[in-house]
Amino acid sequence: MDLHGLFEAVALRTGMGVLAFDIPGTGECAGPMDSEDGADLVRALAIEARALGNGRVLHLGISMGGHFSACSGLAGDVDAAIVIGGPIEAAFARDRTFAYGMEGSVGNALGFEHEPNDVQLARIWPPFDLRPLLNLNANVPMLVINGAGDVHVPQQDTLVFVGRRDTEVHLLPDTGHCAASKMPQVLELMFEWIDRHQLSSAGR
Repeated sequence: MDLHGLFEAVALRTGMGVLAFDIPGTGECAGPMDSEDGADLVRALAIEARALGNGRVLHLGISMGGHFSACSGLAGDVDAAIVIGGPIEAAFARDRTFAYGMEGSVGNALGFEHEPNDVQLARIWPPFDLRPLLNLNANVPMLVINGAGDVHVPQQDTLVFVGRRDTEVHLLPDTGHCAASKMPQVLELMFEWIDRHQLSSAGR
């Protein structure tokens, strides 16, 4: 976990407790961390977070974590969700190949003890895409951000949220995965959104 400062800033701005977790590492999954089994585990963590704090839960997910915050937000399992660079459905199309180590991240989520090749991934491909949740109208307020030049997550995985109820979308130009090179702008958008939705402790 190398994002302590970001999570601390969110906690101080919102007054919410922060329960930080990472996806399992190599070979640590008892089952696939997909949009079914993985979502069940994250849902249980959200329930635990409610009990530990003031009853409100904001799920902030970055990169693969953004997949799970999108899942939580679309399902209504939390009170609000922020998705930064999250793969949603186009990133998991069966005809896509992964680059720059993303196959290792996906392999970890599936419980592989080594970096899988495309054939191995295709053989056990689970239901990662969130289309069933996208087809619902159960989402909580959501903020979705990514860079237009992301080599891992197609633009459609960000633009698919455009027009959804209670959802704000930003596809930032001239930056890549998670809009990392424009993080100050991402933080500004994030905190403005938090304030507008009265999630800020300063507004209570």
